[in-house]
Amino acid sequence: MSGLGIEAEAFLRAFFTGMLLCGIYEALRIFRRLIRHHPLFVSVEDFIYWLFAGFFLFGEIFQTSSGEIRWYFVVGVAVGAVFFLLLLSKTGKFCGKLFEKKTGKHGKRVD
Repeated sequence: MSGLGIEAEAFLRAFFTGMLLCGIYEALRIFRRLIRHHPLFVSVEDFIYWLFAGFFLFGEIFQTSSGEIRWYFVVGVAVGAVFFLLLLSKTGKFCGKLFEKKTGKHGKRVD
């Protein structure tokens, strides 16, 4: 595969990595809305998430470009995260509202 093809493949992998990380955090936010958390536990959950995200991103960068941070990888992660937030996050919010209507449960907003 040519150099451009390898970069395009790495960009797509970064795009899906950004979507995955955003999706995991969105699931964490939904979990927090369903079950009330003490602010200390919210901080601990966030710390664990960001620790996981950092190691996961390092692993992805290492696999795609031998540990070198490339601009297209950073842009791919950012574009994937924004794509998730703009399009797919709306679906999660809609489902959350349906759940609240059906069950009558209203979780405390943390975000």
